[in-house]
Amino acid sequence: MTESQRLTYLKIGAAGVIGLLLLDSFVISPAIASWGAQTERIDALRQKVQRGQQMIDRQEAIRAHWTKMVDANLPAEVSAAESASIQAIDRWAKIGGISFTSRTPQWQDHDEGYQTLEWRASATGTQAQLCRFIYEMETDSMPVSLDEFEITTRDDRGAILTMTARFSFLRMNIPGKGT
Repeated sequence: MTESQRLTYLKIGAAGVIGLLLLDSFVISPAIASWGAQTERIDALRQKVQRGQQMIDRQEAIRAHWTKMVDANLPAEVSAAESASIQAIDRWAKIGGISFTSRTPQWQDHDEGYQTLEWRASATGTQAQLCRFIYEMETDSMPVSLDEFEITTRDDRGAILTMTARFSFLRMNIPGKGT
C-alpha cells in the first residue's frame, strides 16, 4: 500500500469518525433523551389515568360522603346553628364526663364562601374523660375541627386536668340548602 492510499484511508477513517460523532451529538443522543422524556410523560399520564379511574370507581362513595357532609352542615340561621353546635358539644361532654368552666362562640366569615363558628372552651376532667371528649368530637358527623388545645394539671397528682381548646364548626354556603 502506498503512502497516498494510506493517507486517503486515514482521511476516510477520520471523516467517518467525525461523522459518527456528529451523528451521535445531533441525532442519536437527542433521540434517546427525547425517548426518555416521552417515557416519563407517558408514565405520568398513566398515573393520572389510574387516579382518575380510581375516582370514577369510588364515585358513589365520594358522593355519599359529600351528601353526608352537606346534610350535617350547620343551619343557615345563626341561632339554629349555634344551638346545633351547643347540642353537639353537650353530647360530647356528657359522653366524656367532663364539665365546662367556660364556652365562648365567635363567627368567622371566609373569602371562599363559607363560615366557621369558632368556640373557645375550658373544661375539667380526668385524662380518660378529656380523651373521650376529643374522640367523640373527632368522630362525630358534625363538620367540626379541633384547631388547638392545651391540657394542664389542677392537682399535685395530675388526676384532675384542665383543657383549654379552640374548635370550629363549618357552615358551607350550598345553593339550594337554605344557606
